[in-house]
Amino acid sequence: MRLFIFFITTIILSSCSTDKSTINSTNEGVPEMAELSQDSKIFLGNRLFSEKTCITCHAIDSKKIGPSVVDIMHVYKKNNADIVAFLKGNSKPIVDTTASQVAIMQANIDGFLKEITDVELDALSTYMLHIDELKNR
Repeated sequence: MRLFIFFITTIILSSCSTDKSTINSTNEGVPEMAELSQDSKIFLGNRLFSEKTCITCHAIDSKKIGPSVVDIMHVYKKNNADIVAFLKGNSKPIVDTTASQVAIMQANIDGFLKEITDVELDALSTYMLHIDELKNR
């Protein structure tokens, strides 16, 4: 009888042990996401432009509260400037705006724009860079 109990206990304990190879393969992490295609970046950027309420102040090709996206990107392209650096709060605005417009944009940068990822910022800038091409489609 003791041999039988020992045998059952051994089976139960061995079935409860974990396979270290399984643990290691699941703890290696999620593989990195492949870089988005340009079309995917434009699609995501368009969505973010609306979701992050950029569209509230910036129309595509006309002045609203702030300058149009086409005007903004014209200045950034002309000056070979980095819109992502501005959106991260790492550079000053280079587009002619009023002090109140800059204050509003700075509040947005300090608020919700700090929370978006580099991938999302890249998508947003790609969308903005190609907006003049998109409006002609």
